[in-house]
Amino acid sequence: MDIEELKYLLKKYNDQTATPEEIRIVEDWYESVNGEVPNFSLDELANFKANIYANVEANMMNTAKDGDKKNTFKIYRHYFAKAAILIGALLGIVYLFFVNPNRSAKSSLTANHEIKPGGNNAILKLANGTSVVLNDDITGQISNQQGVEVTKTKSGELVYSIIDQPGANVALMNTVTTPRGGQYHLILADKTEVWLNSGSSITFPAVFCGKDRKVAVTGEAYFEVAKNKLKPFIVSTKGSEVTVLGTHFNINAYDDEDAELTTLLEGSVSVKRNNQCLLLKPGQQASITRNSNLINMKEIEDPNVLVAWKDGYFQFDNADVAAVMRQISRWYNTEIQYNGSVPVKQYIGRIPRTVSAKELVEMLSYSGIHCTIEKNKIIVNPK
Repeated sequence: MDIEELKYLLKKYNDQTATPEEIRIVEDWYESVNGEVPNFSLDELANFKANIYANVEANMMNTAKDGDKKNTFKIYRHYFAKAAILIGALLGIVYLFFVNPNRSAKSSLTANHEIKPGGNNAILKLANGTSVVLNDDITGQISNQQGVEVTKTKSGELVYSIIDQPGANVALMNTVTTPRGGQYHLILADKTEVWLNSGSSITFPAVFCGKDRKVAVTGEAYFEVAKNKLKPFIVSTKGSEVTVLGTHFNINAYDDEDAELTTLLEGSVSVKRNNQCLLLKPGQQASITRNSNLINMKEIEDPNVLVAWKDGYFQFDNADVAAVMRQISRWYNTEIQYNGSVPVKQYIGRIPRTVSAKELVEMLSYSGIHCTIEKNKIIVNPK
């Protein structure tokens, strides 16, 4: 994409005339820079920033004039989120290629002390107690259990495939665990797909033999459950039990979070905690706070924000600083230290999970979260 085309797309983005595909190109633009200096002047970049906010304000005013008070707040947040994403990209380009033009976008990755982002890392524990490190060195068949072949693809997926009639009606349990700084995608024998986030695990049978399909999860996992009306899919955590027939949903059950969250994107699920049971519809989230037996439900404006991690992004919608830094700590496998009290600030933005920690803290600083990297720790400063 040449410079004139890029300027043209940015203008359409700001004029609210861009197609969905053009919007995607603009918002992913800065990921494809790869060290090449875009031919923008600082004045042009400043004007783009000013135009973005001007369009946000104009759209808010038009919404208010139209009298649609019910949806005004939702639309405000939509435009501010879009603006925050693009402004973060523009300011990142300004820093990387104008303020410090002698370094490439990838140069900081070479430093020995640099905190690196996570990647596809996990350990598979088979029913016989054997552990297999799922790194890039291993591909092909790993095991055969109850007529189920376990293979690791070249693209990094762990796949369970039924190749023969199950040899026994006894569940052989397997566990996949991701470390801090790891993630993994696996396909179970029933074709259910599971994405594990950092510091998470799933325990499941090599083949589902009984009247249901039960798995156990710690940490965070996103599910796309294969439909089977005769065998409900049940996910158990420390705090709840989620039952589905076929659907897309996310469970966040980290021990260091304030609450366990189940967010539904498609289909329906029931969330059970002791004697309470709540049925969710798409766009709803069940929340169970620690040391509580109550399940609370709320509407989520854009549930895709909460599963952006599986597509390679941090994405935040009015998240507090502590919540932002917990995600960063898990993915970069690093300690977060606060210099003084935790800053009181809400963060909106989207950041690729592939950037180095140094680039990450530079991006956060544009939104007022000021960090430094010291001795493999990320220090959060008041200002």
